[in-house]
Amino acid sequence: MGSDPGAALIWIGSYLVIWGLLLWLSPRFREGFVDWLRLKDPLGWRFWRQNILFAAFSLCYLAVGLLFLGL
Repeated sequence: MGSDPGAALIWIGSYLVIWGLLLWLSPRFREGFVDWLRLKDPLGWRFWRQNILFAAFSLCYLAVGLLFLGL
């Protein structure tokens, strides 16, 4: 079962839109992400711990991509 390139682009684009909206709308999410980029939190543990719901969403989103798109 191969993946459709159009579906994969929509899947990745949707995730990036959600990520961008969170960066724009949530100061805590943005500060944690900037700390991660500036290596104040090199492994990202604090970022993912503070944003546990986004981490759960990310894992579920990846699972959907793997199951239904064959990524």
